[in-house]
Amino acid sequence: MRNLPLTIFAILMVTSLSPLAFGPALEHNPTREVSPRALIDFGVSDIELGNSSLQAREWTNPDDSIVQYVMRDELIQINVTFTQVGTSGQPASAIGKMQIWHPVGVMVAEWSVNMTLSGGQSFRAEFYWTPTAAQSYLDDDGYLLGGIILRGIVDGGLADDNYENNEFDRLMPVAIWNDPMENGICGDVDGDGTIDCPNQLSYNNPTWVGAGYDTDGSVSDDPDYYGHWRMDNSSSAVGERHWRVSRQGADYASNRMDRLWWGWLTPFDSCEDPGHGLGTGTYDPTVSTIYANYFCRARIRGFDYLNLQLVTHAWGSMGQGDTIRLEADAGNEEFFNYTAMPLSTTFGNWTQLVWNMTDVHPTGDYTVAFRFDSDSSFATQGIHLDGFILFGIERVPEYTLDVECNDPLPNAYIVIPADPTPPTLGCTVKNNGYVDITLRVYTDVSNQSWMWDFPLRIESNHPTDFDNNVVTKNIKPLETMDLWVNLTIPDGATVQEVDWYIHIGDGLTNFSKWTINLPVDVTASYSSYLTQKTLENPAITLLPGETGDVLMTLKNTGNQRAIWNLGGTFADNRWSASNLVWTNETGVEITSIEMDLNEKLELNARITTPEEITPGEYAITLIASGRAPANFQTEWTINVEVPIDYDLKLVPQIREMMAPADGALRWIEIQLVNDGNSEEAFDLSIAADWRLGLEMNAEQTLGIDPFGGDTSVLLMFPMPYGIENETYQIWVHATSTTNPEYQRSVQLLLTVPETYLIEIPDLDLTNEVYRAGDDARTMRWEVWNNGNMPDKFTVSFDKSHEDITVFATGLNNGKTDWIEPGSSVNLTVSYSFDQGADGDRTVTLIAESQQAGTVGQTVSAEGEADFKVGQVGWLLVTPPAGVVIEDKGEVTLEFSVKNLNPSSEQLMRADIDRITEPELFFNVLDVRVDSEDRDFVLPADATKIVTVTVDINQENLDNLAENTMTFNVILTVDSDIDKVSASTTIQLVKTVQVEDGPDVGFMAKLAANIVFVIAGLVAMIVVSIITFRVVKEARAPLEEYSSIEDYSPSFVNLGDDTSVPAAPDLPAADQVANSMYGGSAEIFENKAAEMPPPPLPTDEESPAPEFASPDEPEPEVESTEEAESPPGVPPIPEEGLPQGWTMEQWAYYGEKWLEQNKDE
Repeated sequence: MRNLPLTIFAILMVTSLSPLAFGPALEHNPTREVSPRALIDFGVSDIELGNSSLQAREWTNPDDSIVQYVMRDELIQINVTFTQVGTSGQPASAIGKMQIWHPVGVMVAEWSVNMTLSGGQSFRAEFYWTPTAAQSYLDDDGYLLGGIILRGIVDGGLADDNYENNEFDRLMPVAIWNDPMENGICGDVDGDGTIDCPNQLSYNNPTWVGAGYDTDGSVSDDPDYYGHWRMDNSSSAVGERHWRVSRQGADYASNRMDRLWWGWLTPFDSCEDPGHGLGTGTYDPTVSTIYANYFCRARIRGFDYLNLQLVTHAWGSMGQGDTIRLEADAGNEEFFNYTAMPLSTTFGNWTQLVWNMTDVHPTGDYTVAFRFDSDSSFATQGIHLDGFILFGIERVPEYTLDVECNDPLPNAYIVIPADPTPPTLGCTVKNNGYVDITLRVYTDVSNQSWMWDFPLRIESNHPTDFDNNVVTKNIKPLETMDLWVNLTIPDGATVQEVDWYIHIGDGLTNFSKWTINLPVDVTASYSSYLTQKTLENPAITLLPGETGDVLMTLKNTGNQRAIWNLGGTFADNRWSASNLVWTNETGVEITSIEMDLNEKLELNARITTPEEITPGEYAITLIASGRAPANFQTEWTINVEVPIDYDLKLVPQIREMMAPADGALRWIEIQLVNDGNSEEAFDLSIAADWRLGLEMNAEQTLGIDPFGGDTSVLLMFPMPYGIENETYQIWVHATSTTNPEYQRSVQLLLTVPETYLIEIPDLDLTNEVYRAGDDARTMRWEVWNNGNMPDKFTVSFDKSHEDITVFATGLNNGKTDWIEPGSSVNLTVSYSFDQGADGDRTVTLIAESQQAGTVGQTVSAEGEADFKVGQVGWLLVTPPAGVVIEDKGEVTLEFSVKNLNPSSEQLMRADIDRITEPELFFNVLDVRVDSEDRDFVLPADATKIVTVTVDINQENLDNLAENTMTFNVILTVDSDIDKVSASTTIQLVKTVQVEDGPDVGFMAKLAANIVFVIAGLVAMIVVSIITFRVVKEARAPLEEYSSIEDYSPSFVNLGDDTSVPAAPDLPAADQVANSMYGGSAEIFENKAAEMPPPPLPTDEESPAPEFASPDEPEPEVESTEEAESPPGVPPIPEEGLPQGWTMEQWAYYGEKWLEQNKDE
């Protein structure tokens, strides 16, 4: 007993000192130094990898931090330390767990241990596990990330005062493969008797095997079929050996294509996976033949990995054009080119290289090989290679989901019947797995009756499936899908509470992945629903001012009885309350209605459009608002379409018009009034007799304002010549440009009376110059009947100068024959200019209508013909000096002709004037222009000498009437635009001079007169014969114009013979148009026109003029003998025309005949 106190003291001391025994295992925690510590506090303090025999691999990050990793399919020891860090000295029990979780959210393995620890004690548990799936990756900066989750858990029960340290996680990266490239197979390429790869052959272990190929891809010859890949044991990056393509101290070979294959040798004839975990390989017969062993290439399956990175080491360089690269061959090659990498060339200075192979054949499998290519150019020792590590995240079939939803309350909903904003649960669903998945989403509600009329709706990534049980489309790994689940609250639902259930399961197995159950409370409320019974847009179509009904349905959807007021609002302020009325089914107008629970009624919304409303769609909001205590309003918007109302009126200024067909423009104004409801433009057209030539002043109107806007257009009547005397119906059409089917028309009447109208064209004959004193010429002057009735014209002339002689032939008493409407008559007009005429001359032809007088009108017209007579200044003819002729022979006279036109050449004709100086030709043998000078073309501003020859014989000189006689030799030069004459004198000297004696001149003149009279009689006989023949053969009208071409003077040979010169031919005998006599022989020889001229109106056939009395006798036509001579024609002798003469001959030569026979 005495020792008892001492024993108690010893026990207490030992108990108080017991924590010191475990001091080294306790961590220094400054927090615990200042805060109360729990008596019992179990925790997980550390998780370690490996042991002395099962060591973890190490990866050095760019920041020199060390990350441990393990290999797939390799056993690893995991050490978990559990600690009781509480202050209690009493032992306490706990359960420790070691869990291995895949990052997809699936627990792979779990172990548990029991422990009893006092405060400050720890327990180290060891676990062994073999990873079956790779879980690691390198980021872009080279940091090793990812890994399997190692989770240590301790449960100290209720006695544990601190739960914060009860769980500890650590990531353990798992690599696919780690090969230091210490093993390989190659040959003795350099022939030194030593194999360049000092390794023993082993089966079923992945290794590196060399093979040589030529540049064409075929296997090289011995010994190059091994290839030039070899091992080197100097300064390796990993282990003791590395690979190169040249022996030490030498450069690599030229023209090579060698590969270093990754694969394994097998004693079997199959490439099935022998247990290394790389899967089935590909048999290579070429390499198998080289090494006399069955060789299988290893295959990497890209589709098995979410991502993939390959790590190697290299140093050295290649010659230009040579490469070393790592090939990934799946039929099409992808490669990593070491030659393009920034490698060090310093011996043994290795560079770590990472090839991200995630996108290399991601859906296929492929073999890998290091490939060496060289050409025949510069070479080096090549690039050295070492190390082969594959990191990747392997796809596993397991997956979990992360579901996040917008649960507002949360986990509860308060709703009302027919809730306008029913519960909608929006979620994002994330696939945490590494494979594509589909999900089955299901939802229902505990009150199944809700789903009869209002099924629940699910919206997912499926484009067509929306019911309450939906299988989604694929969701890619680590991607999210948006999900909406909608609940509809039925109309009139009573106050109640229901459960809303949502479940997400696997799309194939429907194993549950996520579920939620939400309570839904229905409260008392007033509500209704107003809708259009037949959904149409627009609900109704009305023209301005029209009325129509829209059938609506009103339902009391609340769970209380209520009264509903009816009304509406309008989006357009042109509408008002008067445009909307509500009626019940019987048509009685109502403003409100009382309804029971779930009662449904049909009502009419009677709509009247405003009178002046433009086209368009107008929104009307129909409203049913609850009367207190029903504080609820429902509304429905309908669209009322007001189409375009086409309403056009055409109002002409006059509807009937009388206008002659005189070519004068007239018009009628037509007003277009748009009584429609939209601005419209209209296309204008005319339907009438095309001969009227009617036109509108515009083919289309501009836009006309609606509701009475107007515009005006003009219908133009050109009243062309010849429109027949009658009344014409005219339609003017206006067609809408927006709707071609809408057209409005107006009818007009045009009366065209008898119209008498004459047109005589003006003639410009100034392009030719006429010589005064020349014989008369003829021309054709056309006179038109532009009226619409047959007519005769009285023809007369007016002259600008008295030296003009003009008259027309072929008239009857100065009148034309009948001329049909639109036809004309060609008058043959004879004209000449007296000697001395010079300058501009004008002849005016006047024609007056005969028939216009029958209707009390006077209608006439005039036409002018302009002439140039004399010289116009475009020619200069310079005569030579006068000459004296005493001897017979030929004398030449040289005239100078100059073209004064500065820009145009002129066609010229030179001849001798034989009329002005007739005495000359009685005293010389001949006067002529040299043949080469008669017709010529003279360029602008050029000069030509025209030679005139005077031929005199001795008889001429002997018989001169006087001792000396002077004559003028006149040269006439005609061009296209001018006529000029110039004269010089010749003096003839008689051979034998007569001093005194009888008046020889008088005797000579007397003899000449006698000869002239005799010649005249002969000429008259000849003319009569010729005239008779010409008149008999003439069948066509004369030419319009005449010229002096081929002119021959009537008295050319007068003086040479005693005969009288023949009378000139009639114009009908002339062969050249525009000749001095008219040039109409060819015309007279033409055949008669195919169509005879229209017959003259007779008493029976000719319609009497509208204003003439039907009994009025037609004026008698005087006989030819009693008719007066036309103007300019000589008076006819009392005994009548000379025998054999015609009126045409008399018109031309009667004046001369009277002059010759005036003594008789």
